[in-house]
Amino acid sequence: MDYELRFDIADQRLQYDGMQKTEPFGPDHVVEFNHRHATVLARYGLSLSRARETVLADTLNNLSNLGALRNRQLRESVILAAALSAVAVGLHGRGSLTKYPQSEITNDLANSLKRANDRIAAQIMSEVLQTTTDCLPPGEEVLIASTITEGVRAKPGYEAGGNPTIAVGALFGKQEHRARYGLPMQRGVTLLSMGNDVIDGTTKSVTGSHSSLTCLFLTESNVKRHLPDIYVQRWAGGSYFEEFNPRETGLLESAEIIARASGLPRIDDLATFFLDRKRHYPAMDELNRAGICTPYDSDGDLFPAVILDQNGLRFPDGHRLNSMIGEIGGSAEWAVGVLPLVWRGGQAIGMLTSQSVLTRTELSAERLWAERFHFTEDEFIMIQDARFEHKPYFSIRDILEDPFAGGISAFGSITDNYYLPQMKGVTTDPTTDTISVDVLTVNSMGVMECWQLTFKCHEGLTATTKRMSSPKEQLSGLSGAALEKAVSALLKNEDTNWRFRICFGNEYYPALIPVRDRMLLLRRAIDGLIDRGALDEHDRAIVEVTCRLADDWFVPHDY
Repeated sequence: MDYELRFDIADQRLQYDGMQKTEPFGPDHVVEFNHRHATVLARYGLSLSRARETVLADTLNNLSNLGALRNRQLRESVILAAALSAVAVGLHGRGSLTKYPQSEITNDLANSLKRANDRIAAQIMSEVLQTTTDCLPPGEEVLIASTITEGVRAKPGYEAGGNPTIAVGALFGKQEHRARYGLPMQRGVTLLSMGNDVIDGTTKSVTGSHSSLTCLFLTESNVKRHLPDIYVQRWAGGSYFEEFNPRETGLLESAEIIARASGLPRIDDLATFFLDRKRHYPAMDELNRAGICTPYDSDGDLFPAVILDQNGLRFPDGHRLNSMIGEIGGSAEWAVGVLPLVWRGGQAIGMLTSQSVLTRTELSAERLWAERFHFTEDEFIMIQDARFEHKPYFSIRDILEDPFAGGISAFGSITDNYYLPQMKGVTTDPTTDTISVDVLTVNSMGVMECWQLTFKCHEGLTATTKRMSSPKEQLSGLSGAALEKAVSALLKNEDTNWRFRICFGNEYYPALIPVRDRMLLLRRAIDGLIDRGALDEHDRAIVEVTCRLADDWFVPHDY
């Protein structure tokens, strides 16, 4: 069969003819869902009007149960967090860059719009989780600690970093439990770890392109060590393979290991995914010479890991998307994509690489590839601090104490998905004031489902859109007395105070140290973020006004 060995995923989309056991929600199921999540849905003027749940894989791995996530309200809250954050981006910022004339589009504009989408996704995801944990009854309470996230690092010559996100250290739970974080918890309170990439494919979200998603997982496992927020080279397959040391294993030998694990007779039966980046061209060339096809995408390398080797998912030429061999992307994307892959029976290895080298635009593809491990002093200190210096490669077991502790992951589809075609982007119907969104879930038992949810906006689409806005929008363009008045208004109302505090933490986390349920502000860090362009003087003004008017949020300045 003749086929291209290197092609854009958008030109040869995956097709699905695998398991699809669909069960529509009956009226009682809809009523029960709305009752369980009444407080969350009321916040945005929503109720579920119809839904269906489609099982795509139901073979259990026999290594896990749901643990604390057997609580349906908690489990479904993860799905809601992915769904409603995707809805918020769909209403506010999907395709926002396309609304500008081509002559006005700059990197600064694109990055500003991407930050806005990250901001609203992080805001709504946080609100859903905090509202839910506040509602859990005694004996089933949880405290969620954000432990893996994306968006901190600076990207030289590309982005300033520090994007709004749910940062490492963010906590969701009742106030009395948050205040005791780090101390022994009372019985009946389960500590959960959270990983997130609030948007996988942020560039796609502002261009309105395919396969942009909101992403998170919750697990009962403790985190053994944190991944530094630098690039990770990855080897992954949809079937389990024994760990190997990539420093001692060439690309083709790695391909042979993954092909054997997948039951493929030849390595040229593999399809291995890459982002379309100059740094990847030498690896793609070598694999292509061996007959291995290398589908690529312009942005977003988290979700492809989740669905590797899914039964019934094939390219038009018959290949399955079954591997990643040498692809390089973000560390949070690695972890958030790999955990559900492992739950499904797959395996992945990562190896830290030099983000500072790999973002140098003046280097050739060959030099980028050759120098991907040429760490700066700062990067190597980060690697040593995370205890990776003696083990340059790692699996999810090096990150989580027990990958098969109870858990669930969810991926909310902002735009139509070219990897799993039954997932459609957020759609609205102004004639009925409804919003529809699809969410893929994979749980720790290995079950994969697609949830298709339609919500009714009881006060209309415009009102729901306004309720899903970021508090920071209300401060845009204000300064001096006008800014102080606007911040004061946010703080005086209990609900807007709560929302603004979430926004403040998601926005300024690189300069905040959590201290129990308060924050220590690092003013010099604010200076540094402004110097590198991640924040601006308007942000400094917001921070200073907030510190003065909401001093109860912060520990004393002489702490």
